[in-house]
Amino acid sequence: MGWLEAQAIYQQARLAARSVSSMSKYLPCCLLFALVAGSRQMAFAAQKVNPAQATRVRISQSAVSARSSILWIAQELGIFTKHGVDAEVVFLRTSPIQMTALGNGEVQFAATGGPPVLSAAASGQDLKIVASPSNRLAYDLVVRPEIKEAKDLRGKRLGVTTIGGTTWLAAYLTLEHLGLDANRDHVRINAIGNQTILAQAVESGTIDATLLDPFLSRRTRLKGLPVLVELHRAKIPFTNTAFAVNGNYLRQHPEVVEAVLKGLFEAQAFIATPANRRAAFQSMARHMKLSDLAVLEEGYQDLLIGLEKKPYAAEEGLRNIQRILATLNANANRAKVEDIIDNRFIRKLDDSGFIDALYSKN
Repeated sequence: MGWLEAQAIYQQARLAARSVSSMSKYLPCCLLFALVAGSRQMAFAAQKVNPAQATRVRISQSAVSARSSILWIAQELGIFTKHGVDAEVVFLRTSPIQMTALGNGEVQFAATGGPPVLSAAASGQDLKIVASPSNRLAYDLVVRPEIKEAKDLRGKRLGVTTIGGTTWLAAYLTLEHLGLDANRDHVRINAIGNQTILAQAVESGTIDATLLDPFLSRRTRLKGLPVLVELHRAKIPFTNTAFAVNGNYLRQHPEVVEAVLKGLFEAQAFIATPANRRAAFQSMARHMKLSDLAVLEEGYQDLLIGLEKKPYAAEEGLRNIQRILATLNANANRAKVEDIIDNRFIRKLDDSGFIDALYSKN
């Protein structure tokens, strides 16, 4: 058993052990019943197709957010299996670990962000982005109450998920947007943990500011923490969400890459259908350990607004990432953005009418 298999088994066991006890403690009885019933329905749906006849792949994720619902739904409802893919979704703690696993073939796909993919490509890894559901910087900059304007961030601590990850690069773009520079203005960028941990850290004062998904920032606002800037309003090009594949695997198995994308696009269309809102809630509640129905509703609405129906990867978002990375590491310019992006699969599915049909039938 490799390190990745061991980590995946550990994560699954830990999440399963915590899930029942935490939800039974905080969830209303009716929602808990719905979650259990929904889980059984998902399991039955997945059993309709024999996974033994499907191509087995591993898909990694390192962030747990509302955007991850597409991946969870595609697996739990058997949508991947429907398209001939037996997908195992594994959680890896950081983006750099994701890229290592993707580069050496221990996973074939990664649900990640643009910054880690570009950094890995600049270091010589053969990776391709085949879809990007979110091509704009969409975080909210949440700050402590004493921070009233951008200049108050000087000398303060800004929390991110991991060094080299998506929120880390987004932090530099955010400071640039505000006319600040991390080095010149002594803004300390600290790796803290996932979005939930970041929210807790800024609430407790462990850090002075952080970047959160909008639905989580609404909750921190209720606790007296203001949002200094809503970055979605700035329309800053940024590969916020990317679906990446090992380049060698893509060349050897293009039909599997297409099948996986079909599963993801169908899952996204499923979530966008109002009648399926409850299933999306169930998945988010389980994986994100959320019990507040209002927060789940806000996360769901953010998901509908923030994702693109036809998720072409955009060069401008990746070039913006490269521009910032190059100021921190000159090797970033080694990567050729046009070689990293491969939109031929989504273009084929778009031209064939596959994507439009998913939404028209819903």
